[in-house]
Amino acid sequence: MGISNTSHHEVTIYPSFSSGYYRVISDSLESRDLRFKLVRERDFKCIIFGDSRGIWDNWEHAKKVAYSINLEHPDIIIHEGDMVKDGWDENQWITWLNLMKPLMQNTTLFSVLGNHEGNSNRYFEIFSLPGNEKWYSFDYSYCHFIILDEYAPYSRNSEQYNWLKTDLSSTSKPFKIVCMHEPIYCSGGHKPRMDIRRVWEPLFKEYNVNMVFQSHNHYYQRTNPINGITYIVTGGGGAPLYNPEYASFINTSMKAYHYCVLNISKTGINYSARYINGTIFDEFSINPLNARIIKPRDGLYIFDKKISPMPGFTIAIGGITIELTTSQSIDRVEFYIDDTIRNIDEDSPYTWFWDNFTTGNHKIRTIAYDINGQSYIDEVNIIIF
Repeated sequence: MGISNTSHHEVTIYPSFSSGYYRVISDSLESRDLRFKLVRERDFKCIIFGDSRGIWDNWEHAKKVAYSINLEHPDIIIHEGDMVKDGWDENQWITWLNLMKPLMQNTTLFSVLGNHEGNSNRYFEIFSLPGNEKWYSFDYSYCHFIILDEYAPYSRNSEQYNWLKTDLSSTSKPFKIVCMHEPIYCSGGHKPRMDIRRVWEPLFKEYNVNMVFQSHNHYYQRTNPINGITYIVTGGGGAPLYNPEYASFINTSMKAYHYCVLNISKTGINYSARYINGTIFDEFSINPLNARIIKPRDGLYIFDKKISPMPGFTIAIGGITIELTTSQSIDRVEFYIDDTIRNIDEDSPYTWFWDNFTTGNHKIRTIAYDINGQSYIDEVNIIIF
């Protein structure tokens, strides 16, 4: 396909196949064969991360994060904003594009406007996005993704608000994920955007949004479900890290460079947050087929708060809440300690606070029953101090 001699090109393809290869040729320069995949209903992997801007350390950590994400071979990527420190600086964009090149050559990257992009013309030249490119949505397999712009008018009589309400009400996809830059739920660093929370959160709740991804604060943080919605801050893409703080609505926090992996199928989302060496330090599921203990698991817990991940080991000091993630068909869970039943919960979310124990090694066992009487068993070995 021949294209005119300009700096930026957009190509639309309408093939009947779902994947293929392409090559870019410019004068005497020719790329290697690169691959692409088109959307169809299938299981897929999405990676979400934010705040790459790495001019402070010559992009050292941003390169490591991008390299690790590339090893995951995701189908799509969403960058949560602040790709560069100054969106009007051409050299910063060139550096960022070079470090992201292996990713962007073989997968599709969607972006969110951050404050450091500054609505620059260069941002809109680089990306070819749906709609007005500031706020937009797209479907990918079983998931509907919504990208919002917090630097455009967002009030209840604004164009963006009316678009959001219409968009959320019109999708039939089983999962809905919202992405924006500044968090409306967080603890530590920049304060949450309470003004935006008051306007957008009721829509998220009304239309059953599953997850909201945010950035801006340079750490990792996941809330407990708030009105059925999990809010995640993923700001560990390369910028200098901040210190997260404790709050009652926070499930897990981590000061670390990281990225978030979503394995999405028709039956659920298996989510994990990973260090740049690929190690999982946080995970949970939405609408899984069975029932799984997600707390306590693979970590050190002090007085019911996860202090650090410990792959392969679970240690608790003080009382601990046992928490399950379950499919919607589960209607009863039995909690066992060392093969002795200790509690029965018949109301979702299924949890039990265990504070009557002896120190040493114990086995937590749960048996969940669905509406058809099918049982699902999970176990965690734990050391109590």
